[in-house]
Amino acid sequence: MLGRISLSALATLLAVVIALFISEAAAAPAPHGAITLPQLTKAFAGHCPKKTSGDAITCKDALPYINAAIKKYNLKTRGQRAAYIANMAYEGGYLKYNHNLGNHSQGTRSIMPAVSLRTFVNANKSVQKFWPGFPKKVNDNTIVDVLIKRKADFEPGAWWTVAGPGCAKVAAKLSSSQASFVAWEKGCINGGANTVNARAAIYKTVYAAIN
Repeated sequence: MLGRISLSALATLLAVVIALFISEAAAAPAPHGAITLPQLTKAFAGHCPKKTSGDAITCKDALPYINAAIKKYNLKTRGQRAAYIANMAYEGGYLKYNHNLGNHSQGTRSIMPAVSLRTFVNANKSVQKFWPGFPKKVNDNTIVDVLIKRKADFEPGAWWTVAGPGCAKVAAKLSSSQASFVAWEKGCINGGANTVNARAAIYKTVYAAIN
């Protein structure tokens, strides 16, 4: 009888320990700078694709790629992460598109033109390996297809946010201020053109939703 009670007590104790471990693991915060699924869902304000199919990818399926790109290209600040996600949401229809519907060579998740994708590839050795014989055997018109095939389609937009031509200085000043985003937009991605109001509005929503 005593042996049975001891065994039962041990089993109960083990169950409690396991439950506590699972609870603590579930409650553990995301690494600093990482986006959580609730944050991304809130940032997209009801626009997350319902399923991954064709170009479209759900927020849940996209999240690991987004966080990997944020980490790889060192998007240190909340403003930088918000700018990356907001521009991707605006250009790619909230993860619905990986190509410009009228120009196949323009794409990846931030819908970047071929010349910008080539700039990204030229600057990053980690993706140059996708083209044996680089730089001689790169067809600018198919860079987008190679990056998508290699599951690197979330990377160009993240890199460009902080390291594209003219981007570093304005990216360092990104904050909750809409003016900081407009300065980044004009200096980094719009070539000096006026801001796109819809994209700036998305930035405000994304910034409020993430860490």
